Amino acid sequence: MPIAILVLFLAGYGYALVVLPHLRLPLLVAGVVIGLGSAVYLWRQGPPEAERAAQRITAAELSFDQVDLARSGRGATLTGRVTNGSPLYRLREMSLDLRLRDCPTPETEPADCPTIGESSAISRPDAPPGQIRAFSAHFTFANVPPVAGTLRWDWAVTALRSTE
Repeated sequence: MPIAILVLFLAGYGYALVVLPHLRLPLLVAGVVIGLGSAVYLWRQGPPEAERAAQRITAAELSFDQVDLARSGRGATLTGRVTNGSPLYRLREMSLDLRLRDCPTPETEPADCPTIGESSAISRPDAPPGQIRAFSAHFTFANVPPVAGTLRWDWAVTALRSTE
């Protein structure tokens, strides 16, 4: 609806500029003032809310414990607890990446093992500042081969969303 109102306003403005030649100069001045005022207003608003929500909490402010992976036929579920170390912001959701690796021996470093599956998921723990919440994220994998050695996995937080 606001866009329709804007289009009607601009059409009326253009019509007035053409039909009322004696008002062109005041109308042009008013248009420039309104345009500059709108630009300054939008510039002072800062980045959009989605961008601010992604920057309020850093991954370093979170701590995790009791993290476990349960495999299913078509994927895996990562569960655990997250502590929101931010003193001001509520953690709403986390984007997580999970990588499955097939290591020849249990002692092999994960970085030296071939990756057999990668997936991303979103978890919504909704943790208030300074509190602990459980989290869960389900990952789906396509075409994961059978594990020949030892299954190793690692995960990482790739994005966060928070509110005040």
